[in-house]
This record gives sequence, C-alpha cells and structure tokens, in this order.
Amino acid sequence: MNRIKRYIESNYMDSNLCLYKVSSEFNLSEGYFSHLFKEQTDINFTDYLEKIRLNNANILLKGQRLSINEIAQKVGYNSAQSFRRAFKRLYGVSPTDVRKN
Repeated sequence: MNRIKRYIESNYMDSNLCLYKVSSEFNLSEGYFSHLFKEQTDINFTDYLEKIRLNNANILLKGQRLSINEIAQKVGYNSAQSFRRAFKRLYGVSPTDVRKN
C-alpha cells in the first residue's frame, strides 16, 4: 500500500489519474484495488486523491501567484469550476478566500 500511495502522490497532477489507471499500474482489478485501498487506509480512493490534490492546491494558493485556473490544472483538475466546488466542500472556504488571507 505504501508503494501505491507514493505512486498517487507522485502522479496526482495527472488529470487522467483514476481508479482504473492506478489499479492497472499495480496489476489489480478495479474492484479488488478499491476494496483493498479502503480497507487499508480507511478512505476510498477518490476521496484520497481529492485530498492530495486539494492539499497541494492549498499550498500553491498560499505560496505562488498562479491563477486559480492554473492551480486547478496543476493539481489535476480539468475544470476550474469542479476544483472550486471540491475545494469549498473540503475546506469550507473558496480558493479565492484562502488566497486573500
């Protein structure tokens, strides 16, 4: 599981990273991988990936002067709107609010 987590942490910025891609990389069926991941980490794969992406976005918002759209792309989101929604859902504030502080 540590290898899988390192792989996700190294590739989270790939907008095509998904359950299928990771499970294929480790020669596991999607169903088995999903079950194994949840069992060993107490979080499902998509929630884990979202947290990795948004934690990195939070760092970028505080440290760099990239636009919200650029940050969304940099952390693996195809749409700035879906990035904003996910960010607000996880942190309770918008990316713009984080940038202001």
